[in-house]
Amino acid sequence: MKNFALYTFTILFSIALLQACGEDEPEVAERDQQAIEDSLQQAYQEEMEQMRRDSIEQARADSIAAAEEQRRVDFSDDGDFVVQVEAWRSENKAQQQAERWKDRGYERAFVVTYGNSDTGDLWYRVRIGRFETRDMAERFKNMISEDYGAQSWVSRIDQNVEQGAMQGN
Repeated sequence: MKNFALYTFTILFSIALLQACGEDEPEVAERDQQAIEDSLQQAYQEEMEQMRRDSIEQARADSIAAAEEQRRVDFSDDGDFVVQVEAWRSENKAQQQAERWKDRGYERAFVVTYGNSDTGDLWYRVRIGRFETRDMAERFKNMISEDYGAQSWVSRIDQNVEQGAMQGN
């Protein structure tokens, strides 16, 4: 029993010492305030990081939209400009190449005959278009140059020759 009393006294004394050595209220309040400030700082940093990611994503979307706009071309039914992509002495070869351009998605590819049939000095020009403005034709020329390495140029069309060629294809 004597051991039990000593054991109980030691436990009670230890508990009393621990309570006496514990933090006082100002320390607890300061710790709690620091925890709140740390939590707010972390939330602020997370919000700033999200805003940075959103800003980067918006800039990326704007850049993609600008690039797509730069690649957008508007064909016209009666524009004055075309892009000549090839010229061949063989009409068959020119027609094959025009079909190849159509297979690539350029449905407005066509062949125009140029030259003198009496002398046999004929060229079959593969062209794509029509465009309202030279600027739009230049934009298309630059686009197919980037995409296919096509050596091409913008031409102002002869309304009578071009109209007949496009209706025949």
